[in-house]
Amino acid sequence: MGPHPTTIWVDMRRAVLLRSVQRVLGDADKVRDAAYAWNRHRWITIYSTVVFAAIVLLAPIGGIEQWPTRIVLGLAAVGVAVMATTEYHVVAETDTGLYVLKASRIRQVAIEVDEKVDTDAAFQPVGGTIIATDWQVGDHVYTVPKSSEQAMQRMAVGRSAPR
Repeated sequence: MGPHPTTIWVDMRRAVLLRSVQRVLGDADKVRDAAYAWNRHRWITIYSTVVFAAIVLLAPIGGIEQWPTRIVLGLAAVGVAVMATTEYHVVAETDTGLYVLKASRIRQVAIEVDEKVDTDAAFQPVGGTIIATDWQVGDHVYTVPKSSEQAMQRMAVGRSAPR
């Protein structure tokens, strides 16, 4: 019996992610591991609240009088606002250190280098849920899906090991 189809899918996505990081960094730096992550704008709560209130209060201008419909439209607008303010990243470990790269919104691939993380910068889990874990990487907190959690843990162990 061969590997489970889900395992094959995860391995393929990880291979695509690693290749995209290697393509961005070039051949001079060998990629050891990578994890997909995201964070939201620090004012997302205020922004979402304003968007919700605006849609609910202005819906009657468009002829929508029923409260349940107005609330559903407000929640849908909040969903769009959250997606619009979400920034996607790839945390990658290479031979020369740790990088945070900007990632595509649609596909889980790296598109450009955002920053190189200092060797003494924080790199640790700081919270999470059943489906994702929050990681402190330097000055930022990124949410990492469980599918990338093992990669983050490997990178954390690699950073703590003597070089």
